[in-house]
Amino acid sequence: PAAAGRLASATHAIADAAEGDGTDPYDVAKAEALITAYDVRWADEPLEVIAVEAPFITDLVNPETGAASRTWKLGGVIDVIVRDPRDSRIYNVEHKTTSEDVSPGTDYWKRLKLDAQVSIYYAGSAALGHNVDGCLYDVIRKPGQRPLMATPPEKRRLKKDGTPYADTRLEDETPEAYRDRIMEAIGADPGRYLVRDTVVRLEAEMHDGLLDAWQEAKKLRENQRLGRAPRNVDACVRYGRTCPFFAVCCGEASLDATRLYRITAHPNEELEVSHDA
Repeated sequence: PAAAGRLASATHAIADAAEGDGTDPYDVAKAEALITAYDVRWADEPLEVIAVEAPFITDLVNPETGAASRTWKLGGVIDVIVRDPRDSRIYNVEHKTTSEDVSPGTDYWKRLKLDAQVSIYYAGSAALGHNVDGCLYDVIRKPGQRPLMATPPEKRRLKKDGTPYADTRLEDETPEAYRDRIMEAIGADPGRYLVRDTVVRLEAEMHDGLLDAWQEAKKLRENQRLGRAPRNVDACVRYGRTCPFFAVCCGEASLDATRLYRITAHPNEELEVSHDA
């Protein structure tokens, strides 16, 4: 039962990442296809898990001077830390979903050279006592196939014997058939949908990544001093949904509305370590 519960949670999580809410049967079917294909592709990898959802908090250091910030700390949660028994190397693991082309050499991978998150997680692993040899980027490309729905009655084309032409569907595709069609597409070209690659950090790249984090902290400190933050309209709608604070920014709701918002006891609840058994 516990394993079934975890599978159900994973299914709904991937369905949610696939731009659904985890309740639409076609979103769930897509998630089931991805989970099944993922397991088939990577089940035989001998990676040993060291930590899962590992939170860290360490000094935010100015890489130019080596001085630690007196205002901010550097924190985060690392998806997974693993050891490869074939060479004893240790890696951070980042799980991602994307609609982009993730073929080797594409812009998706080139951008990771500039991604401060990878550098921050290197520093976080070191704070946890693990000097990692790289970040294993584990990417699922979201299938672009859509469910095949019945042709509207007014647009249906039937032959004289009553059978439909090839461009006419009389019934919606079932979620099960949709799932199988996605699995067939992934099976035909798994490297298009399920990709892993190692992202490394050279000394200069670590310096630049941590300097990005330091400069972001300086901007946050200035915003805090002014009592406001700059608005970013490009972030109002992302990942297929509208920011839950959009109504506040538009002046249509208040942060005091307890029906919509709550005040947390800790600003970064995701970094709190659970003491549950």
